[in-house]
Amino acid sequence: MPSGGRVDRCYIALDVETTGTEAGKDEIIEVAAIRFRGQEVLGTWHSLVKPAGPIPEAIVRLTGITPADVERAPFFHALLPDLARFLGADPIVGHSVAFDRDFLAAQGLPLGNRFLDTYELSTLLLPELPDRSLSTVAAALGIPYPEQHRALPDAQVTMQVFLAFWEKIVHLGIELLQEVVRLAAHGNWPLGSLFSEALEELEQRAPGLRAPSPQPLAVRLVAPEKRPPALEATEDERPLDVEALAHLLEPGGLFARAFPNYEYRPQQVEMLRAVARTFNEGGQLIVEAGTGTGKSMAYLIPAVALAVRRGQPVVVSTNTINLQDQLFHKDLPDLQRVLLQAGPTESEWKALAGFRAALLKGRNNYLCLRRWDILRRSPSLSPEQVSTLVKTLLWLPHTETGDRAELALSGKEYAVWNEIASPPGACQGPECRYYQQNRCFFFRARWRAEAAHIVIANHSLLLSDVATENRVLPPYRVLVIDEAHHLEAVATDQLGFHVTAEEFQAHLAAISHPLPGEREEGLLAIVPLFSHRKGVPEAARQTLETLRREVRDAVTAARTAGNAFFAALQQFVELHREEIGGSDSYDRQLRITSVVRVQPDWSDIECAWEPVAEELTRITDRLSRLYQLCSELTQEEEGEEQDVLQEMLLLGRQTQAILEQVTHIVSAAKRNGIYWINVEAQTGTIGLHAAPLHVGELLQAGLYRHKEAIVLTSATLSTEGNTAFLRERLNLPEAEEVLLDSPFDYARAALLLIPEDMPDPRDPQYGRALARTLIETCRASEGRMLVLFTSYSALRQTYAAIRRPLEREQIAVLGQGIDGSRHVLLEKFRRNPRSVLLGTSSFWEGIDVVGEALSVLVIAKLPFSVPTDPVFEARCELVEDSFYRYAVPQAVLRLKQGFGRLIRSQTDRGVVLLLDGRALSRAYGSMFLRSLPRCTVRRVQLPSIPSLVREWLQRSAPAWA
Repeated sequence: MPSGGRVDRCYIALDVETTGTEAGKDEIIEVAAIRFRGQEVLGTWHSLVKPAGPIPEAIVRLTGITPADVERAPFFHALLPDLARFLGADPIVGHSVAFDRDFLAAQGLPLGNRFLDTYELSTLLLPELPDRSLSTVAAALGIPYPEQHRALPDAQVTMQVFLAFWEKIVHLGIELLQEVVRLAAHGNWPLGSLFSEALEELEQRAPGLRAPSPQPLAVRLVAPEKRPPALEATEDERPLDVEALAHLLEPGGLFARAFPNYEYRPQQVEMLRAVARTFNEGGQLIVEAGTGTGKSMAYLIPAVALAVRRGQPVVVSTNTINLQDQLFHKDLPDLQRVLLQAGPTESEWKALAGFRAALLKGRNNYLCLRRWDILRRSPSLSPEQVSTLVKTLLWLPHTETGDRAELALSGKEYAVWNEIASPPGACQGPECRYYQQNRCFFFRARWRAEAAHIVIANHSLLLSDVATENRVLPPYRVLVIDEAHHLEAVATDQLGFHVTAEEFQAHLAAISHPLPGEREEGLLAIVPLFSHRKGVPEAARQTLETLRREVRDAVTAARTAGNAFFAALQQFVELHREEIGGSDSYDRQLRITSVVRVQPDWSDIECAWEPVAEELTRITDRLSRLYQLCSELTQEEEGEEQDVLQEMLLLGRQTQAILEQVTHIVSAAKRNGIYWINVEAQTGTIGLHAAPLHVGELLQAGLYRHKEAIVLTSATLSTEGNTAFLRERLNLPEAEEVLLDSPFDYARAALLLIPEDMPDPRDPQYGRALARTLIETCRASEGRMLVLFTSYSALRQTYAAIRRPLEREQIAVLGQGIDGSRHVLLEKFRRNPRSVLLGTSSFWEGIDVVGEALSVLVIAKLPFSVPTDPVFEARCELVEDSFYRYAVPQAVLRLKQGFGRLIRSQTDRGVVLLLDGRALSRAYGSMFLRSLPRCTVRRVQLPSIPSLVREWLQRSAPAWA
């Protein structure tokens, strides 16, 4: 073992190969275990296992284990005694070791050993990895990984990965290890013992070594950052030279000189001119720029020129993190490099190269050191709280941003993050010691934004800035909204409200949560620090304890009443199940309309809410009085007591917000609100939701009227050749519009096939025809297919129908929500050409698979909204002829987004199958087809599709294109 390892401890590296992923259903086909002490291998156990059922083709390809290999192998029950003896009682190490443990238990070998998961260790020690497969983790640690996915080589790699992680743990240092061990002692965290052993090892090497400095831990871990000077306005209001800016992108311009293979795109130059004119003249501009236009650079060039000239920021807002990262980490640096290459006579461009840019996200993305410090000092912690605190603890010395995106959080850890994220309602700002020391991550990001010419934000942040009356973003007059087709949906979400039963109980637990043995966690567990100081009068101490007890009693009562309230909501939904319709595969949503409110059983909901409202009122009142008393008892202007006071203030405000919002939903609905009950299909979680009915009016009042110039852009903004639908939805009646075609030659690049004999989606035969068409077409294209669905239930049914037939053809079937995360699925799809990927919702846009890896795009159905969706239903009621003026245009924009997944570069070539006969048989079908790029379109019969696909993909320039 490397120098850091414990030489006196034996471990077992374990790996199993199986016929699938479900323990109890699928079977083990290979087991390997290695006993080791450091680098010394003490013993190896390995065997193939004969399963009772077949080995799927996908598993054969993955592992190389064939039915012939296991034909003479023993059944697992025959191996069980020998394997159990080998494993003994030593700690077992594995990558996602719960998988191995569960399979062994399902086949008759339950184990009581301590389990150590190298996957979980990677989330602590290598949070930056794009995925956590054993091969990726091994590569990051410089450990060779075998090509074949087999049990023994995987166990050997797991052993080396574990030893490398052990070395990293030992080298964390005494202070971090002591804190990890202290945190682990407060919660049942599986990896805690490993860090305890590492601490023992370190203390044996250096007896008497202890953590230094009495300073707060967060102060020692996070170095202060110098605050940059804010941007200063120049008062230069001269208009931009539109033609000079355009020349940068024209033949012979700076970009053509900087990039050897530069492609001049007239559409990009036209967009740049339109954006620059809008910046000069003011007003609102809507630009639809087809895929490949290069719209980012078309607005960034004039934005930089304007911001540098005026000394005032331009804000660019995106919907996705991917585009935010692309703009900040690629496009803006590219622009800076181009400007720096300007010649001696082009000094004006070199001057622009000094522009500064900043990336700014919503508050909840940034760690609050004050709240983090409060949570880590809690007397009792859950395993999820421990793991989240440890992850942030090990990350703090290295992060410059404090951005959650740098961490590898999962599952319940996201809920814990909300306990330590920068709070919108109770931030001390300049009064906080971390702010004063330039250690506050949120304000660091805010200060960088105040010093920047270009601020890259996202729609959620933009809308939260509206909701908080412009207290988030630095002052700005010019705004570019990219991915603008999402603005209405994001505004609906950001300007709305929701609370689930679990969120309600979690909020109460943050105030007070009883534990065994008369212990307590949450805010009230820390409050006694105000009365335990010397000099506190006995009367004040008694009053504080009385208020603390009253808050605790109110929380207990609210918890009970809250359970009864959400149970009443659940019962109400069950009683009105027929009105909701749909199936158990979808979330059940019941819109709370005036008709619903006059139902006799709605009074049961109102009655159930009354005691909850009473207790929440009591909590806010007592927390307010407790805050006042504790403030009077606090002598220090900073420190632990101030931290607790701010948390008390935040929890009081959050309680008041829940009280007011739910009261509106239950008994005091606003005319411009949409309200509904939602029951999640997968978890059964019930929640209350509210959303604004008219988003456009709110955007006009809170955003548009404060801006001098606004540009909205996307590849999908128009329907029927204009942006009338978008203008109406976003309340932009006077906006200028520019519609730019893609520079791609779609007639030669894309073939659209629409079968005339496809059953109607409501026909029982539709699913069978869909599966048969996918199987035959996949054989013709040899995979390379993306299939887009409008529902998870249809996706799962199709997945089950096509998986085995295609696996027999050695074509892998990948399903969203079945075979891994979105990122993992895309990586598998890119790496394996012989694959078909089934996706829904998030796969309709924002994915970029260039080249032959994606050659066939299948759109299973026209992407209409679910008619019973509460927001969709309420907004339809406002529109005359709502199907044609709202439902169809909305679906057209989604179809355009999905269609855009296929052709991503000048050299891409492929086929789109639109397997919804309504595109031909319904009057509205032409609205969909006219909105697509001018590709080659063929009306066909289902049996002809495979040969047409094969011919199109094999010919470089088909004569019939």
